Amino acid sequence: MPGSRQPLEVLVTNGRKHLSKREIADRKSASINGEGNIKRLTAPSWLPKSQREEFNRVSAAVIKLMPNLVSRMDTEVIAAYCMARQEWLTATAHANRAMMDGDIDKADAWGRIQDRYFKQARACANDLGLTITSRCRLVIPEGARKPEENPFEKLMRERMARA
Repeated sequence: MPGSRQPLEVLVTNGRKHLSKREIADRKSASINGEGNIKRLTAPSWLPKSQREEFNRVSAAVIKLMPNLVSRMDTEVIAAYCMARQEWLTATAHANRAMMDGDIDKADAWGRIQDRYFKQARACANDLGLTITSRCRLVIPEGARKPEENPFEKLMRERMARA
């Protein structure tokens, strides 16, 4: 089963696949780019004021992580992440309180709610590149890797230089 399609920059940097100029042009024209040079995203009007600070923190992190891929359309996903995260924290507090009170039924109900909001927050975080695995898919290696120095080739170059 083939792996997922890698960005053009990764293929070129790794040097494992040789693409023709036409293939490179086709891949570049088909690639999705963000608006680029976005310095700040504005929270949507429906986001409660209590979560605007979290929105600003997360949006700044997303912009720093992938400055050329961020778009104004990402504001909705960031806001949804902030909402789900806040609800998860609230459900966690209720579940902990129920456990401390010894009310297993109530703790179980809050645990299910907690799990639901955690899954929502994780899905949004995955879409935004805020989890380790999603960052691994997004990170593009910087510069070409240096090939290891072959001692034999080094010796031969030195000999040729002396001759």
